[in-house]
Amino acid sequence: MLKALQFHSITKNFKFGGTWNYPAQLENFIKTIHKLGYEIVLPDMKKEGVVLVFDDGEENLYHYAFPILKKYRCPAIIFLIVGYIGKKNLWDISLFSRHHHLNWRQIMEMKENGIAFGSHTMSHPDLTKLSAANLEYELSESKRILEKYLGPIDFISYPFNRVNQRVIKKVREIGYKFGFGGKGEDNLTIKKEGVYITDNARSLKIKITEKPRSFYHYARIQQKVINLFSIATLLNRRKAK
Repeated sequence: MLKALQFHSITKNFKFGGTWNYPAQLENFIKTIHKLGYEIVLPDMKKEGVVLVFDDGEENLYHYAFPILKKYRCPAIIFLIVGYIGKKNLWDISLFSRHHHLNWRQIMEMKENGIAFGSHTMSHPDLTKLSAANLEYELSESKRILEKYLGPIDFISYPFNRVNQRVIKKVREIGYKFGFGGKGEDNLTIKKEGVYITDNARSLKIKITEKPRSFYHYARIQQKVINLFSIATLLNRRKAK
């Protein structure tokens, strides 16, 4: 089994919306994973286990997640929206203050301390809706820029967890080896389980083990609903530009 636990913001400050966690939650989740007997791995380790992934690359990861990952010597992947590295978030709808994304100095320091990085595309679109030219750009240009600074980039996380065979074909052609999102059929559709502020040790266990099935089914519905709401960020894209 290889499954990813998907985080977004890690912060001490309350945020509206569900896709964030307190630092203490992240630390407790790492302890829970170990207590359950699972190893925290990266997919290219060729081991079964749990992969910790952080989508979007918000700057709060440097301040709050990074110290915890170092403390427990946990491997993890941060997926960067390359067009927003070092910039304020303008791609997402926000009713309150906007956050910043990681800058290159922070990224390089994290890389030197064992954090892996991958592409979350250039601008966080729904890849399944793009023209052939735009799909090529989002996938290849983000990989090219990241590799300029970080070396080989083998990982990609699909925005909004939206992926289809057309996207997978292009991802494979461009040279990614592992894709996060989808139903877990192969290395390019590794299943992501969203971890939210409402989660605890019990719900985390359900998401990892997929048992009991009835509770797991409910958890998957919850994730789909949150993804549907997050797709509303696309409505703000034109205004942000």
